Amino acid sequence: MIAFICSFAWYILPGYLIPVFQSIALVCYIFPKSVLAHQIGSGMQGLGIGAISLDWSTIAAYNGNPLVSPFFAIVNIAVGYFAVMYVIMPLSYWGMNLYNAKTFPFFSSHLFNGRGEGYNVSGIVNDKFELDIPAYAKEGHIYLSTFFAVTYGLGFAAVVATLSHVILFNGR
Repeated sequence: MIAFICSFAWYILPGYLIPVFQSIALVCYIFPKSVLAHQIGSGMQGLGIGAISLDWSTIAAYNGNPLVSPFFAIVNIAVGYFAVMYVIMPLSYWGMNLYNAKTFPFFSSHLFNGRGEGYNVSGIVNDKFELDIPAYAKEGHIYLSTFFAVTYGLGFAAVVATLSHVILFNGR
């Protein structure tokens, strides 16, 4: 019962009552009007540099529970996370402007039109929820944020790499 009460209290504060505990972005507090500072410092919508968290579910989100996983798995996941978040994403967004990245938010799972506004998905489907080609041609192409596009692509690459590994090392 004591463990239940402590666990409930530990989650209810950051998860429900005071969600700011999930990510305290110090860089954003220092530069409140800077878009670049929010892209770099926000732990929820950016790189999270300089952000701290008092919420265990946020701290352990990238690896499930680091107290249970073996050390080599934690290091492997941490290196991959670091490579994606702090090498690939800044190069894609600021360095190469991949997929016209600067038109869209740095980190978002929403769909956008070519002007960086939210995409009107209901405007391109008919009443049977099928794609209406003339409406799509009028509305324009669908765009993703760079983070969403790159991580989505890396997810597909991970599936193919896993299957290739199994076939090469365990196939007969």
